[in-house]
Amino acid sequence: MASYQKDKNEILVRLRRMEGQIKGIQKMVEEDKYCIEVLNQLSSVIAATQNLAALILSDHIHGCVREALKQSDNGDAQIKELIATIERFTRK
Repeated sequence: MASYQKDKNEILVRLRRMEGQIKGIQKMVEEDKYCIEVLNQLSSVIAATQNLAALILSDHIHGCVREALKQSDNGDAQIKELIATIERFTRK
């Protein structure tokens, strides 16, 4: 079972909201809206995506990683995977 199971409904709500925002941005581009307006909406989607990733990452750490470390004599692989994941989300 996925460690984000307890937050699954909230995750789906957020994803649907982001989907609506993306469709709105597509419409804005089709209607040739002002660049700054489009960028502002994109900024909102980026922030929403980052917040959702943080929620899922937190669930992963508290669920999958914690359980893997309990069951493993050597948690280096799990820690390495976690660090790589965090690095992907903190690159600019």
